[in-house]
Amino acid sequence: MSRFQSPTSVLVLLVAFYSTAVSGAYVNTWDQQFQYECPEGEVLRSVLSVHSDTAEDRRWMFTCGAAPSGASPSFCRWTSDYVNNWDEPINFMCPADFVLTGVSSYHSNAAEDRRMKFKCCKDAAYKTASCSLTPYLNNWDSLLTYNVAFSKVLVGWFSVHSNGAEDRRHKMLVCRYNHVN
Repeated sequence: MSRFQSPTSVLVLLVAFYSTAVSGAYVNTWDQQFQYECPEGEVLRSVLSVHSDTAEDRRWMFTCGAAPSGASPSFCRWTSDYVNNWDEPINFMCPADFVLTGVSSYHSNAAEDRRMKFKCCKDAAYKTASCSLTPYLNNWDSLLTYNVAFSKVLVGWFSVHSNGAEDRRHKMLVCRYNHVN
């Protein structure tokens, strides 16, 4: 056996290490449904996802944490339905001044895609401002990692699907969360 690891095995080890360091567990297994919610008053702080060419699916990991400036969003609601159809883009934004605090999804083997729902919460004393859209956070069939800057909150999720890759590329909309004086 060689003393040197292949680039693929090194990447797998790095993903496993990073995954454990972030929160310790994926919220789903391949092809399975999941629903993830932050504890009351917390917001989504990071997203990590790995893709499998064999399963043509993604496993997801999220972390939650404190909102900026002492905010505690606790007036919440889930989207009433899934925000996308199979193979269609996701173009989701929380209502004005709400922030993302939960994600729910299920997978179709026939479509090799996921549909998603989102949970958004609001702190009446805070408003979103100075929003910006990230570039794509992943390439087809590759690792997705995103950590929301502490001074910002996640308020939107955008993605496109490729039938060739049977995967999605994702962007996030982030904003400052300012106390209303």
